[in-house]
Amino acid sequence: MSLALARRYARALADIIFAAKLPPAKQQAEVQHSKQQLTDFAAVLRQHAALRNILASPAVSREEKRALLERLRKLLGWSELTRNFLGVLLDHRRLDLLDAVLAAFDREVYARLGIVPVEITTAFTLNTGQKKLLEERLATLAGAQVELRYREDAAILAGGVARMGSTIYDGSLRARLRRLQQQLTTESR
Repeated sequence: MSLALARRYARALADIIFAAKLPPAKQQAEVQHSKQQLTDFAAVLRQHAALRNILASPAVSREEKRALLERLRKLLGWSELTRNFLGVLLDHRRLDLLDAVLAAFDREVYARLGIVPVEITTAFTLNTGQKKLLEERLATLAGAQVELRYREDAAILAGGVARMGSTIYDGSLRARLRRLQQQLTTESR
């Protein structure tokens, strides 16, 4: 139930942003801006139990909570869209869904923009040329624009792993060694 609600709120936020009929570059900038502000607020909520408790408390009036959100907007420099969206979540007692809404918003926006998110894990930092080549090859493979998210993990030894949705392309040395070990074990029987 809560995931379905999170998707509904995410779709509503995306509808508002995409209804503005902005040029694609401005639209993507607005999406990133809103997402960053909401992500920052979600982090603040996780770090500050007192704030979470005030916003969730039935003993605190809706007007006081709204005033607190307005003070936070001024302090943190939120856009009106962010403040209004958080106000809707607050009014419907759904601030606890913010992390799920953000995840659903990511998926919704990527689907609307035709972007495929890809998680790349490498043993070392890739240079700009390597990143560009990898992006081009994965875009061809996906048949769409891709957004690569990089992380490093020395445990894969060398090579890399690309996760595109539920598909994993494992070109790591660790995986190659595992396959070789399985092959040698099978041949020795």
